[in-house]
Amino acid sequence: MKAYRIVFLLLTLTLALFLYGAFSAPRMTPEPSQKEVITVWGWDDFLPDAFAEYQKSHPDIALNYTVVEKSEYLQRFKLALALNQPLPDICILESETLDGINGAELFLDLEASPYFLPRQEVLEFRLAQFENELGHLWAVPATLSASGVAYNRTVAQAFLATEDPVQVGIVFSSWADVISKGMKFKEQFPDRAMFASLEDAAVMLFGQSRTPYIQNNTLLQPYRFLNAFQILDALQEAGLVFSLQQYSPQWMNSLETDQVFFYPCSLWLMSMGIFHTGQAWGFTRAPSGSFAWGGTVWAIPKTSTHAATAWEFMQTVLLSPSGAAYAKNHGTGTLISYSPAYNEEGYSDLIMEDFGGQNIGKMYLDQIFPEVQTRPAGENEALLKEVYLQTVRAMIGMPEMNGEQAYALFLERLHQRLPDLQEEPA
Repeated sequence: MKAYRIVFLLLTLTLALFLYGAFSAPRMTPEPSQKEVITVWGWDDFLPDAFAEYQKSHPDIALNYTVVEKSEYLQRFKLALALNQPLPDICILESETLDGINGAELFLDLEASPYFLPRQEVLEFRLAQFENELGHLWAVPATLSASGVAYNRTVAQAFLATEDPVQVGIVFSSWADVISKGMKFKEQFPDRAMFASLEDAAVMLFGQSRTPYIQNNTLLQPYRFLNAFQILDALQEAGLVFSLQQYSPQWMNSLETDQVFFYPCSLWLMSMGIFHTGQAWGFTRAPSGSFAWGGTVWAIPKTSTHAATAWEFMQTVLLSPSGAAYAKNHGTGTLISYSPAYNEEGYSDLIMEDFGGQNIGKMYLDQIFPEVQTRPAGENEALLKEVYLQTVRAMIGMPEMNGEQAYALFLERLHQRLPDLQEEPA
């Protein structure tokens, strides 16, 4: 333990030297008499903290940072559009909540002049969702969305006699494994569960699709949802899930106990510090493979009057060695989409104390990220997921509901929201 902490400290100090790059590089333009102000709406401290570092070498720029709760962000954005109110100079958008937003129409083409975003330097499998009609990007991924699972090492050791991440991933390599081995787990530990919430398994199943759900107003391969609801029914029927709501206080409190085996887990969730609970965690691939979950992108509205300055700041934070180093050293640390950083020795090593000193970066880049594939953008995906999770919550409230009944309820509610939606024949 002491040895890895020393290595981690040396690595951190080495990476911190990157911060003397673009973060500390002086501006080449003359300093104006009045500061230029860029406006950003956001919900966490990463961007304002990064700007505070950036401003040390760019004193002629100021930040107007307005805190908007994540759950209210999209509504506020759409309201500003409807009322023709000013938009921020940088918009932070969640990858899964872009319904009703025409990114190509609203945001600058970042691959065109004068921005020339180097697409080959962006590491993210969902880039197709952020392309305009020319195939150019109108946003830069800020957080990676490929996800795995966190598991409680104490629970793993008690059940499997090992807490090794690779071994845990092998034992639970599929949903069939989770159900079959989960029954043995329940017999051995009747007061414990594989998941704290049925929603935890549900978001994983939803994100494991490799093709869009809706295109040309047609629900493609609807049997995927029947399969998902049948798996969720089997988990609930076997008592492998607690009846908690995801992110509820009770769900958060469960992280402090050794009663739950798995939680869906992404790099962005780790960076929030929710696994700093006193428990020992591990990180591995999800049953049946990695899944897309969350993730954010930054974009510049075409209405911005400070686009050049906003782009310079975005490049520094998201597309530079110094930005990559800053993200890795901010808070609990995370990795970003700037692919050249991964060529630097030691950058891909992300060691976290909350995860027993595990090299999270190695697991992520070796097993989590390679399993995901580019998925074209679908239509009404946020609405679809909302209806899907509403149905899952109905299953939690009515445990007697089986998979087929849940599937029928899902289709009924989906057609209420999208009356003209067609279904692809089986």
